[in-house]
Amino acid sequence: MSEYQHYQFLAVDRPLTDEQVAEIRTLTSRAALTRTTFVNTYQWGDFKGNCDRLMEQYYDAHLYFANWGYRKVILRWPAEQLPLHTAQQYCTGESADARRHGGHVLITLVSDDEDGELDDFNDLFDFDGYEDTGREEEWLPSIARARLDVAAGDVRLLYLAWLHCLNNNDLDDTDVEPELPAGLADLPDSLTDLADFLRIDPDLITAASASLPHAAPEPTRAMCESWVGTLPQRDKDATLVRLLRDDDSYAAADLRRRFRLAHPGASPRKVGRTVAQLRAAVHAVTAERLAREAQEEAEREEAERQKRRADRQRRLAALQDDPEAAWGRIHEMIAYQKGRNYPAAVQLLGDLSALADRDGTSAAFAERCRALRGQHHTKRALQRLLDAAGL
Repeated sequence: MSEYQHYQFLAVDRPLTDEQVAEIRTLTSRAALTRTTFVNTYQWGDFKGNCDRLMEQYYDAHLYFANWGYRKVILRWPAEQLPLHTAQQYCTGESADARRHGGHVLITLVSDDEDGELDDFNDLFDFDGYEDTGREEEWLPSIARARLDVAAGDVRLLYLAWLHCLNNNDLDDTDVEPELPAGLADLPDSLTDLADFLRIDPDLITAASASLPHAAPEPTRAMCESWVGTLPQRDKDATLVRLLRDDDSYAAADLRRRFRLAHPGASPRKVGRTVAQLRAAVHAVTAERLAREAQEEAEREEAERQKRRADRQRRLAALQDDPEAAWGRIHEMIAYQKGRNYPAAVQLLGDLSALADRDGTSAAFAERCRALRGQHHTKRALQRLLDAAGL
């Protein structure tokens, strides 16, 4: 594969008008375009539109990636749902930028790895040659779901943006982390996908979340009833009206944010670690993970060795009463002139070798095996398998 670029936009809060769709269509005749989605891929050429402008005027979420390692996500909120000063506390490096345009705040997250492996690209997007599998279109809808969580007061996405800057060496060692949200170790699928897409080191996320509280559990019905009972009637009526309106997608998020503020256990915590401290913690987490993985791999290998040993013992028990019948099966499998039978014949021959070692008849077995190899010396595939098995 030479070149591949993927552009995707979503209009989440409200569909585009027919006039807006027509305006966007003038930029490209190739895109799959609806009132809520825009998808286009290029294997040569490039998109002529301005992605920032499209996000400012039309869309709420954008994703771009290219097979040479560049990836980008842009998310947009109404300014009353995400104040710019809040976003800027977390977006403090070249890899994460927060800005305001009109009545919206936009966050741009960039991951540029020119040394990225093509296999990494293919695995991440299930990309096979020039054939689209559709996996590349699943990332943005998943990531975009986190927008409502941010509007509800969940700043884990914003903290990931700050970790992304740290991950890309945008920050100084003396820089101090912003408020740390609970539940960083319990990321929802939307944020797991965002972290994977941006290549944020999982060990960095683990180090940042160490010894901190998990996400607050979902409120019980009794908790909700108790809190709602404290709201003034006029407030309740206004909230119900917002929930009934089709064009107010943030009504539920606002309600959840107010509930979160009324229950401080769900609020972010000020920890104040420096970038240098977090980097040191990452080294420790990585070393622990590698040691754990090595131990798990050793245990898997030992379990596999024990299984192979037990399987061979069962086969030897079946062979010991009539080894001559096994020799007959070996000659029969080889005589069919079909290479697919050779591995089974060689395995059975290996079992006979082990049986001969156990019974003290190795010399007789070796002589018989040499005779078999001489009888079939023209079968190169069989000879290679016998060589590999040491027979």
